[in-house]
Amino acid sequence: MRDLTILAILSLILLQAPGSFAGATDDLTLEQAIDLALKQNPDILAAQKEILASQGRRLQMQAFPEPQVVLRNEGIPFSSGDRIKAEKEISFGVEQPFEFPGKVSLRRKIGQFGEKIAAYELARVHLLITARVKEAYYKAVLSQKAISALDETAKLLDEFIASATSRYQSGGGLYLDVLRARVEKTRLQNELIETRKDLLLDKAHLNLLLGRKGDEPLELRTELAYAPLAKDLPAIQEEALKTRPSVQIASLKLEQAQVGLKLAQKGKLPDFSVGLYTPSLRTGAWGFSLAISVPLYWWKKQKGEILESEAKKEIEAISARAVERRIMTRIGEAYAAVKSSEEQVKVFETILLAEVEDQVKMSITQYQYGQTDALNILDITRTYLTTKLEHLKSLYLYLVSLSDLEQAGEEYE
Repeated sequence: MRDLTILAILSLILLQAPGSFAGATDDLTLEQAIDLALKQNPDILAAQKEILASQGRRLQMQAFPEPQVVLRNEGIPFSSGDRIKAEKEISFGVEQPFEFPGKVSLRRKIGQFGEKIAAYELARVHLLITARVKEAYYKAVLSQKAISALDETAKLLDEFIASATSRYQSGGGLYLDVLRARVEKTRLQNELIETRKDLLLDKAHLNLLLGRKGDEPLELRTELAYAPLAKDLPAIQEEALKTRPSVQIASLKLEQAQVGLKLAQKGKLPDFSVGLYTPSLRTGAWGFSLAISVPLYWWKKQKGEILESEAKKEIEAISARAVERRIMTRIGEAYAAVKSSEEQVKVFETILLAEVEDQVKMSITQYQYGQTDALNILDITRTYLTTKLEHLKSLYLYLVSLSDLEQAGEEYE
């Protein structure tokens, strides 16, 4: 029992510690970064509030007309010269307007469609923010890995400088070789400075997407890694037509417009008003009124509403077809970009990287035995660095193109 108590206390201390895993956000995997953005990003928060706003609009649309308290004064003489003294009577009552049956339910449906559209809009923003976070995260990791590649190349140059210095001091080499290597090392240091600046900017951009301050410390734990795309283009397009938020939004807007047309057509039907009164001269008696609206002036208002609703329905139908075409086209373009960048990654990982690494090791060994010169070493070192950086860039482009494929077409909404 005592051991269990101690364990519970230790667990509580760990949970309350400033650097505990439960509260730490400085070390982030890609999945954690996305989860944080979906909770804190301003665009996400605004889209969530829009759902509440749509619920408020739906409540307003389905509300019944408010009752009116009416005070009537009857029997007032038409003019002061009237000889006939009219008997005045004051009535007090309540009138309740009623719309023609079906109008309120149609407006409620329009409001419910608005709620669903807002929910799918939130899903659309989720897709876009997820893609932006992935791109920003991968960009920061790219800068981070570029720094590692530059550091690694700098170590190779240090080894070469030590070897060239040793050969020069023993009389078997030229001081020019040492000088060239030092100049190359200085150039590399300049690249490191620029890349570290890029990393700070990349992390600041990522922090802002996560809803954090730009200068907050951030450590990235997910690597740039190649994983082949499993689905083919037809499967991706078929799935998109069923699941993409923009497609669902376009479909809902069309249905909403169709219901709006039905509501406009009901505008030709009259509305009602029922009143209940108590007169001042007849104590205990009650008065009742029934009013019916009369659409005059050749139904211009109603005709205009119907004409507008019909046009809106056609516009939404055109828009729905355009959304499908746009998404299918963008998915095709994004899929082609994925395949193209995938081929680049394969070339680097199956051929170039291994060949360049072998060549670097062989050249350094050859230099030690005087079988090659400094210019060749420096050239192969630059090639090695370029190959490493281009491999990282190809991985970055591949991962970003995958992310773009996941939300292709949504960004134009």
